[in-house]
Amino acid sequence: MPLLEVDNLQVEFSTERGVARAIDGVSFNVNEGETLGIVGESGCGKSVTSLSVMGLIPRPPGRIVGGEIRFAGQDLTQLSDKAYRKLRGRDMSMIFQEPMTALNPVFTIGNQISDVLRRHKGLSRKQARTRGIEMLAEVGIPAPDKRIDEYPHQLSGGMRQRVMIAMALSCDPKLLIADEPTTALDVTIQAQVLELIKNLAADHGTAVILITHDLGVVAETCDRAAVMYCGRIIEQGPVDALFEQPRHPYTAGLLASVPRIRPDRLPRLPTIPGIVPDLLDLPDGCRFRDRCGQALERCGQFDPDLSAEGDARTEAACFNPNPVTQT
Repeated sequence: MPLLEVDNLQVEFSTERGVARAIDGVSFNVNEGETLGIVGESGCGKSVTSLSVMGLIPRPPGRIVGGEIRFAGQDLTQLSDKAYRKLRGRDMSMIFQEPMTALNPVFTIGNQISDVLRRHKGLSRKQARTRGIEMLAEVGIPAPDKRIDEYPHQLSGGMRQRVMIAMALSCDPKLLIADEPTTALDVTIQAQVLELIKNLAADHGTAVILITHDLGVVAETCDRAAVMYCGRIIEQGPVDALFEQPRHPYTAGLLASVPRIRPDRLPRLPTIPGIVPDLLDLPDGCRFRDRCGQALERCGQFDPDLSAEGDARTEAACFNPNPVTQT
């Protein structure tokens, strides 16, 4: 049985213009020790999906209106807020997108790590401090016995992100969600943070959901990937199969738009034409059809479901899947 199963998840937000269905029938699962990458453009629903799993959707204006989120066989959508708080931070943890806003600026690093450990592990103040120093050392922060008494503004962006990772892993969670963990970090620090998450997850046997828009990060880090568009998963499968032969034209377009260095020439970077449709004014049928170069007549009438055809290793929501080998 998978550690996490998301089945037909539907999330809505009330706005001044009406109700927007931000997540519309998303389904996926994550096994123990596996890393799943969820990739897509900004606004496609990646972060809303992760916040739904963690029970952190702001209510109002958001609400889960359908589907199930099963963690170790338990449906989280049926939990009370109190029961969710016991689970969150202990068995499920999250690395938030921006560490400067996720960390409280008026408390020291040590206070914030200790709070997690005392709440979920029942440690004394002294024990929590000792464990906090151990975790800071484990994520590669130099002089952890001194850093633990510093405030977030005294640390660099990379160090703050390492603190977030230390907090998230301090209780040895079964599931770790990393939401754009390398945003606003320089390239060398990005590589260090990703390697850190990968190694710590392997050492602790933790399942990881990595939310990102960077296809390179997915290729380096993940076992499987799910591509989102307009609140839906439009293709998912093993990373190697999805990158070598994408079956959905949107996935193929994302991969084609990755810059490549050619020794003979520098071609114009391919782009996907058009813009993402408004969630409050979605087109009939497939949501990608207005930007698709291989749309069929029925694409304007029906919205395809995820399916695998023949010996395909990925599932794609497309009536006219056209595998494209990436070079």
